[in-house]
Amino acid sequence: MNSREAIDARLASTFGLEGKTAIITGSASGLGRTTAALFAGMGAQVVIADLNLEAAQATADAIESHGGSAVAVQADVSEEASVKQLFARSIDHFGAADILVNNAADRSKAEFFDMSVEQWDRMHHVTARGTFLCVREAIQHMRSAGKGGAIVNVSTVGAVRTTLWGVNVHYDAAKSGVDSLTRTLASEFAADNIRVNSVLPGGMRTEGGQNISHTFKIRGPIIGEGRIPLGRMADPLEVANVILFLASSASSYVTGQLLAVDGGFMVS
Repeated sequence: MNSREAIDARLASTFGLEGKTAIITGSASGLGRTTAALFAGMGAQVVIADLNLEAAQATADAIESHGGSAVAVQADVSEEASVKQLFARSIDHFGAADILVNNAADRSKAEFFDMSVEQWDRMHHVTARGTFLCVREAIQHMRSAGKGGAIVNVSTVGAVRTTLWGVNVHYDAAKSGVDSLTRTLASEFAADNIRVNSVLPGGMRTEGGQNISHTFKIRGPIIGEGRIPLGRMADPLEVANVILFLASSASSYVTGQLLAVDGGFMVS
């Protein structure tokens, strides 16, 4: 084996997910779909969990057409029975989950004074409660299996720094709760070798990210003038790469962290 082959083998061993089962919620589209495809390409058996079963199946089919292993499961993460069924389906198909990526969230937008109580409650029901239900189920299974595990919660820079969107106050508040959960669980279950981290994306070139700028009046420029020093929004794969890092053995000594992937927004 030459030096290049040795490096490639080491990288594959460090970042590879061979033999791992990963449940990714909200993975029928956007960042979740990109992450699912990346994980499958790195050898994981991927459970595509989404409320939209048709889109989830399309994602699973696309992965399998490229030689990956995936199964689509319809899941409402805000409902306890649905979450339990999701993990049971994972066991039936691939075995207990080694990795959980909590990406499902309510994507509704509303100006603060136009926001209904129902919108506020729905956001927290799906985004915060949904994350709680999924991590609770995942940790129970991971502890029973005794092999540890990795949990990655997808949050937002808006959870820790005021943005210019003006339409995400309910989303940012719910994600702040998710980040608090991340740190608490990381401390509580470190002894079980279960690592819990959050990824905090900034603006992304997804359909949802583009709709913010197209539908609502942005309070000042997003790009330029130091708001995003790198001068552009992220491609979803750039965020998915960081999720892969936190899910793989490359981050075996990383837990309880809130990792911003924002083109420098947090330091601007």
